[in-house]
Amino acid sequence: MELPSDALLAQIINAASDAIICVDQRQQITFFNDGAAHIFGYDAPEVIGEKLDRLIPARFHAAHRSHVRNFAHSPVPARRMAERSRVTGLRKDGSEFAAEASISKVMSDNGPLYAVILRDVSDERAAAHSNERLLVEMQRAVRARDDLLGLVSHDLRNPVNAVRMLAGAILRSAAEGEALPPHVAEHASVMQQAASQMDALIQDLLDVTRIEAGRLLMAPQPMASALLVAGALETMRPIAESRGLRLSSKVEPGTPPVMADPDRITQVFSNLIGNALRFSPDGEEVWIEAHVAAPLVTFSVHDRGAGITPEELPFVFDRFWQAKRTNRSGAGLGLSICRGIVHALGGQIWIVSDVGKGTVVSFTLPMAGEEPTA
Repeated sequence: MELPSDALLAQIINAASDAIICVDQRQQITFFNDGAAHIFGYDAPEVIGEKLDRLIPARFHAAHRSHVRNFAHSPVPARRMAERSRVTGLRKDGSEFAAEASISKVMSDNGPLYAVILRDVSDERAAAHSNERLLVEMQRAVRARDDLLGLVSHDLRNPVNAVRMLAGAILRSAAEGEALPPHVAEHASVMQQAASQMDALIQDLLDVTRIEAGRLLMAPQPMASALLVAGALETMRPIAESRGLRLSSKVEPGTPPVMADPDRITQVFSNLIGNALRFSPDGEEVWIEAHVAAPLVTFSVHDRGAGITPEELPFVFDRFWQAKRTNRSGAGLGLSICRGIVHALGGQIWIVSDVGKGTVVSFTLPMAGEEPTA
């Protein structure tokens, strides 16, 4: 292979975007390429023959000369950028900039020559500082959020529970025969429902915070798959019947027990079945299936509702997301919490939906005695 001529090599070096500067043993500049001219703001004739100090802030002159002398007497022929600390350059207009530099030495008939390759990294450093600042602000915001949720969990939950209990006391008095105006009992019932909804929302916010922080406590134990499904149907049946909907199950015979936290997995089923009931037309059926795909058991909640569009489907597990077809009830945290619980138990969760035909939400749990897979 033919090597490039000296003239061609000089053109290539001159066209490099990095600054390439050569100095002699007296640290006088002997070569200054176009990249150096662009970075420092000098034309080559302005600096050829000048001391390299002209390109360095005065406060670094002594240290820089010492570094070059030490390098001249060392056996190392070159120091790459990754081996050098960042340096500071001085432009013609007096502005300073952060740079990375490598240096190599070549012996000539007139003594050692030094070639410096320098790169302006001021934009990179500014971006790094910006990222650090954003990280600090984000951490401060997270702490503020946690403080707020701490306030919600303690200071706000107490009065909510007080309202719920007092409303319940009024309703019990009416049930025990105490004479109350009809509108008082009706208002107390509405108050109790509203307080219960608010308490559930507070619990959802706390669960999301625990999931994000990795502090969602689990107490998994072996649980019969068929009993899990039966318990979920029993819990949600009154809601289904009030809507004229049917609930059923199709559990594969011989489905083994799974490892699950009883309270948390009930929360998952309640969220998923509640969503299916909410979006099912009156008179339709919602059903749960369970089958084995060792070492996991897959549970699926089916509905024949309006379905979820392909555009919306990627976002269904995002916090605070709600489909456009909803009435905006709740905070849109249910599916996000379900995902956090299922993942914490070693499973996965996903959704398949067909617009106009319905939705299937499936999740897996490890069989009892199996190690979690997620």
